[in-house]
Amino acid sequence: MHVPPPPEGFQGRNVRRGVDEGYDGAVYQYAYSSHRDEELIQPRAVIYPTDDSDVFKAMDYATKYKLGIAIRTGGHSYCGSSSTNGYNLQLDLSQTYTDFTWDNVDHTQVTLGVSITLSRLQSKLRHKNRFIPTGQCSYVNLGGHLHTGGYGQLTRSFGLLADYIQKIRIITANPPEARWVDRNVAEDKKLFRAILGGSPGNFGVVTDVTLNVLRDEDHPLSRGLRCVFLYKEETLKKLLDVLVEQDDDDNTPGDYDFIISLMSKREEEEDRPAAVIVVFAQWANLRGPGQEYNPEFFNKIREAGGGRAHMLPFHGLKLDDEQMAMSGLCSHWVFDMVREYQLPYYKRLYMSDSRSIDLKEKDWPTWAAKRVQALEGNIDDGLYIGGQFQYCGGHQSRLRIKDRDNLTSLSWRDSNFGCTLDAFYDYPGDFMQRKALRSEPESKASRDALARVKKAAKEWVEKNDKEGIAEQRFTKEDRRLFWGAYDQDLVATRKFYYDQEPHKYDELSTLKQQLDPNYIFTANKFSIGPHPPRLMQKVSLANVIDYQIEHSGTRPTTIK
Repeated sequence: MHVPPPPEGFQGRNVRRGVDEGYDGAVYQYAYSSHRDEELIQPRAVIYPTDDSDVFKAMDYATKYKLGIAIRTGGHSYCGSSSTNGYNLQLDLSQTYTDFTWDNVDHTQVTLGVSITLSRLQSKLRHKNRFIPTGQCSYVNLGGHLHTGGYGQLTRSFGLLADYIQKIRIITANPPEARWVDRNVAEDKKLFRAILGGSPGNFGVVTDVTLNVLRDEDHPLSRGLRCVFLYKEETLKKLLDVLVEQDDDDNTPGDYDFIISLMSKREEEEDRPAAVIVVFAQWANLRGPGQEYNPEFFNKIREAGGGRAHMLPFHGLKLDDEQMAMSGLCSHWVFDMVREYQLPYYKRLYMSDSRSIDLKEKDWPTWAAKRVQALEGNIDDGLYIGGQFQYCGGHQSRLRIKDRDNLTSLSWRDSNFGCTLDAFYDYPGDFMQRKALRSEPESKASRDALARVKKAAKEWVEKNDKEGIAEQRFTKEDRRLFWGAYDQDLVATRKFYYDQEPHKYDELSTLKQQLDPNYIFTANKFSIGPHPPRLMQKVSLANVIDYQIEHSGTRPTTIK
């Protein structure tokens, strides 16, 4: 078989499609389970740089052959945007940039590599009684997370991870150099802003960041509640009522964060019923020592769930309005799992600018609870739910006020509520029926059974789209965030991801063309435009040689 050679002098591992063993494992990422048949996640090669020099070699190679490079750190992009296909390359940074260095004696600033997972970051900070807002997925790596903002449990009380980034080290294509981009340097601000909220991975290869972190001692009275309630439609509705009521008062204190999560029973879990509601709530003690604490909000949550007798541990831990350092609480807000289910899915994230009066008028808590019940009602139908609901509004929300200097391009920071409603699907039936269907995946019976469940999952999310957005039961306009993206073409859907459109998008697109004129960091259509012609081509491995001869005038080395 004829294949192009790896970049000359490349030191890291190179796993080529159709040639090297381990390719299927090398390309796997979160989105693979849903998009395998679409060939969205089939890079020509997955390359693992050892350091900057390998990154520069990959960039030179992509420029020479007019290829694209997709950048992956943790690989949690739901729409597969951290991968690519055709002739293009997957640059895997999961193990490349792992340094962690405290920059000052009081441990309030740290410089670290993008290859570090969120769980490792929180652990490192906790040893020094420090913390920072991040997401809840343990095995998400810092690289993609910072590009998309860093939303999580602390979003309302402390803002986003991106708000604490002081400097970013990036390797750019034009000019080809590694440099630091500083929040406080005027000439750096356009690129700094583009990296944080522009098209992820489209402006260069981010390697390291410098963060200002927060101190436990400034919030000595912080408290948390974490538990499980057994799923019932009525229980979920009551908890959503509490969530919505937070917005009744514009001045609801910024100390309160509240997330409601839903999980169906996973096949391997025999010790719990079909689904559970996981509650995470926090009082952050933002004003420090002497601030008075009122337990009323936690009491409402507990009562909505059925009282203390109905509170169960989540993964062995239960917090019942307990005083705990913020660094300790942050460690308990992280899910210790790679992903919810190893299954294909339809993912949806909705942000809403509606107020509580709007959601009450539409009776959104009842609607949302019924939509969950519509999916969760039959344990043997092959459908599994992953859901999350969060309040992030009010005048005191740090989501709104932390970026008043406009140093990120993250959109929709005036949102009041967030909601994810994800449908995962599998073969239907009980355990033995699923096992039989899995044993012959290419049989007509197996294909037909999976197709029926897939259709049901799609219809469920599309009904949520129609009623939640078009009929404005949840939001007055379609607002999407990069961390929960499910589209394939960013140019076609840009108005959903960028506020201040078209001004913000046009500014980012202009900068993209300056920094990456050959579009080597545009490896799929979920990229800021304009898109190069090669993205419109359907290619196969057999065509690579002819393509390279046509565009470079040289024939690559033949490897058999």
